Amino acid sequence: MVDGRRIRQSAAVLSTGLALLFSTLAFAQTGSETIPDRGYRWFEVEVLVFRYTEPEATDPEQFSLSVNPIPVEGSRDLYTPRLTPDISPLYYALPQCEDTRALIRPIRQKFLTADVLRAEIQLPPEELLGCRRLPDLPIVSEFYDDINETIAVAPSRLPVVISGDKRGTREEMLAAEAPFLVPEDHFALSPLRQQLQRRRDAEPILHTAWRQPVFARTSGRKHRLIGGRNFTDEFDYFGFPKPSNKADVIAQLESGFQHHAQGGFSNDEQVGPVANVKKLLAAIERNQFNFAADSTLEAQVPRRPERMPRGLPEHVWEFDGLLHIYLVGNFLHIDTDFNLRDIIQLDPAALSVSEQVSDFLEPNAHNLEFLRAYPFKQVRRVISHETHYFDHPNYGVVVQIRRTDLSNRR
Repeated sequence: MVDGRRIRQSAAVLSTGLALLFSTLAFAQTGSETIPDRGYRWFEVEVLVFRYTEPEATDPEQFSLSVNPIPVEGSRDLYTPRLTPDISPLYYALPQCEDTRALIRPIRQKFLTADVLRAEIQLPPEELLGCRRLPDLPIVSEFYDDINETIAVAPSRLPVVISGDKRGTREEMLAAEAPFLVPEDHFALSPLRQQLQRRRDAEPILHTAWRQPVFARTSGRKHRLIGGRNFTDEFDYFGFPKPSNKADVIAQLESGFQHHAQGGFSNDEQVGPVANVKKLLAAIERNQFNFAADSTLEAQVPRRPERMPRGLPEHVWEFDGLLHIYLVGNFLHIDTDFNLRDIIQLDPAALSVSEQVSDFLEPNAHNLEFLRAYPFKQVRRVISHETHYFDHPNYGVVVQIRRTDLSNRR
């Protein structure tokens, strides 16, 4: 006969074990839901930008030479921190330089001899690997204003494909504090990019994809897109050559003017002022050259803005601009504001008689390089999972917005 007390004890132990088991399962189940659901509607956005290498001829007055500035202050940039990371923690982890190696770059260039530099190269490997050159001396901080060895150098050209490492899972979206790039295997427009790469008349500039929550127009932040070549060392934001380039152009112009004033040389033969005058008179007789009045001449070079707008980008990229995706009710909208850059040759109109003559005798002496911008701005209501193409005579932008597990109204 079974003892009733033992049965009751066994039943109590079994019920306690089951209670612990179910509580553990319940904790494990709620543990995955500990991330608060803030109700954001997440979408995956893919963008492919390409330029036409042989654009169709367009009306020259369709796009002004003056650059339309696009301030990027307050926008979200997913690329610059990834391509030019902050290296200051690594830099300040290095030991401080000693002896002549502690001197900053301007002083080293002016005062260090070849023997001193040769001696530094012969240092032991552990001392030659690297050290921190800038001491932390606030008392002379003004001396280092233009010298910062902790700034990462931006690449001369960005890679076409820019991707991330997050898979875009539900947990990642719930925990994310900001939009994030997704891996390349998420890309749906890769076949189109490969097709463009095989063509002769088109060249991909940027192919990227990310996940972001989408809000109303006034609540969400715009995304900055960049791609292609970095023109920062050659041109300023408004397309004018940097000072070093300007100096070269001015020197070429001065030498050209001196060339004509002094007779100059052409095809290894001396051509005197008399020959130039004869050439000019012959051209006037054949109606190939006419002097223009000053009032009819307008320089092609655009004017610099009197005041620099706030929030301009630090670097001048071949493709740069803002993409804003927002919701109006339950409808997705895309707002684009882009600039594509291209180097052109300007021929400023000559305002004086001597300049007109000089330009006729040597047509290319007066040409200037200018980095013009082709703007594109458009707002369009779109449908998710459809491919949307934004066309421009010089470039194209393909956008696809895809739903995720967290895209529905919440």
